[in-house]
Amino acid sequence: MRKIVFAVTMAAALILLFADVDLQAQSQRKSAVPKPGSGKSQIVIEYVSFPDQYKKYEVYPWETLTLDDFQKSYGVMIQEGKFEDWVKSLSGTAAGKNRMIRVFREQFVLIVCCKPHLCDASQIIVLYDPVKKRVFSVLALDGKFYWFGQPPPHMRDLLNVLLVEEFKAIYRGQS
Repeated sequence: MRKIVFAVTMAAALILLFADVDLQAQSQRKSAVPKPGSGKSQIVIEYVSFPDQYKKYEVYPWETLTLDDFQKSYGVMIQEGKFEDWVKSLSGTAAGKNRMIRVFREQFVLIVCCKPHLCDASQIIVLYDPVKKRVFSVLALDGKFYWFGQPPPHMRDLLNVLLVEEFKAIYRGQS
């Protein structure tokens, strides 16, 4: 199990997209609840194995759309904007199969892909809550960022952090 801790200033969450995020692997569990009066919260992301009841989501992004519950939730989210075909079908370039993360005391299916041959300009991060059947996403297109699924502020922060983490070569200038 891999655990990553991010310190996030809520007011500066978008800055994370262009700043170097300090990633720390931690062996002990940390609270994801903001400290009163600090103006900061910690986002603790644990990459965990898929529990048996969620193994069906351990597929490539485009295969996730064959699952009725995800397809329905994602379909509702897609109605929020005009999307290119690679986003609608999740048929973009994927680094691998979906992963399961635990954050904010909840589990999410993490789906990551980018536009074929244009990964440096177009990426999407999708989080699916298989319990509540909700989808949240951030779509990055040519340096502009769009959130879908009406994510609350803490979920926007999480999506920002995941975008930087998953596409660190792009957002951190690493080769």
